[in-house]
Amino acid sequence: MLFDDETIARVAADAGVSEAALRDAAASVQSTLEASGRSVDGLVYEWRQAFRDDPLVERRPDAWLVRVPDRVWADVRERAGVGNDLADALPELYATAVGEQRDGVALVVARESAE
Repeated sequence: MLFDDETIARVAADAGVSEAALRDAAASVQSTLEASGRSVDGLVYEWRQAFRDDPLVERRPDAWLVRVPDRVWADVRERAGVGNDLADALPELYATAVGEQRDGVALVVARESAE
């Protein structure tokens, strides 16, 4: 699990959404990225090559911490079926791990080796 229960509870309360919905949305995004037809590591590599500004914030043993352009987040969110009610809460959850503020939307993607 990339986020502990306390972090999920705090972000959910701040955003006015249920913890279960936030947890499910994060799992849906991860599943969507894993089912993209390439490895998660390969996907992050492609993002790093495709975007003018390198989206990588940090590479941890268990996850990639990135900031992707709004258009990428909108596409991922749509494909993952994340509703409008969680559209802001989920990046806020990811931002707890990504931390630094800069352009783009925070995204935390579990690495294959984390399984």
